[in-house]
Amino acid sequence: MAEARPGKPRKRKQLRNTFRLSVILLFFILSILISFIIYALKFDISSKPIENMPVPDNKNPGMSIITDENKNKVSEEASSEPDVQSPVVPGDAVNPVAQSERKDDSYLEKSVFVGDSITSGLSGYKFVSPENVLASIGLRLDNVATEQVETPLRGKTLVLDALEQIKPENVYIMLGMNGVAWYDVQNGNKKMIDEYSAFIDSIREKLPETDIYIISLTPVGTKKEQIETAEKGRVLNTEIDVFNEKLLALANEKSVYYVDVNTALKDSNGKLSDEDTTDGMHFVKDVYGEFIEYILTHTA
Repeated sequence: MAEARPGKPRKRKQLRNTFRLSVILLFFILSILISFIIYALKFDISSKPIENMPVPDNKNPGMSIITDENKNKVSEEASSEPDVQSPVVPGDAVNPVAQSERKDDSYLEKSVFVGDSITSGLSGYKFVSPENVLASIGLRLDNVATEQVETPLRGKTLVLDALEQIKPENVYIMLGMNGVAWYDVQNGNKKMIDEYSAFIDSIREKLPETDIYIISLTPVGTKKEQIETAEKGRVLNTEIDVFNEKLLALANEKSVYYVDVNTALKDSNGKLSDEDTTDGMHFVKDVYGEFIEYILTHTA
């Protein structure tokens, strides 16, 4: 009978233990490798901090605070953008209104002119429809809110009531000639300017979407400046010029437009040419044509 070999089972047990250790070690290495791969796949470059990134403002979601670090960069980027000119609107516009592309005559149908006897000539010479002229000989700044004017379709009516009914796109005001001679230039009497301001406010209240234009007082001729020939009171061009300066300041203050017809109608002597007027103040027909042409070529 052959003799048993006791060393053989022990050797097999050692081999099994070695195999188990190898498997455990391999599993450990694979675990580390898999963990590294998972970490690498989850890593995103967007998670890195970006230089000069605006810091979120937790108090105002959606808003960002520009730090000192990126302030210069933002300024440089803004300055590199092309300048966009803002629309010309009251408050931004530079008065007097500059020359512009001529409006079609239909523009006059969307405009109403308020004034005294000088303004009445616009409809008298048929440059503007009588329904678009609210004027009378005695209309002044102190009675424009209470004095009725005659209109073809509405009969006698208050200026503000007529404006509210017509609802024009533009209102042109030329008031002050009846009273400018009594305007206290030396003492800076503000009464007429205050009345003008109140009238503008009244129009704005009724017609907030309407553009308002102040027309400068027009120059006078020699007959109106001389006491001997002046009818119903003498008026000096120097007095008119001072009052027009106040009107320009008022236009800027109230954010309305100012049209400098005065300068356009002056001759080389700084007054209304004697050939352009019969009484030193009111125009002949051709001058009214020039007046309207100036309006049509000086709009905002």
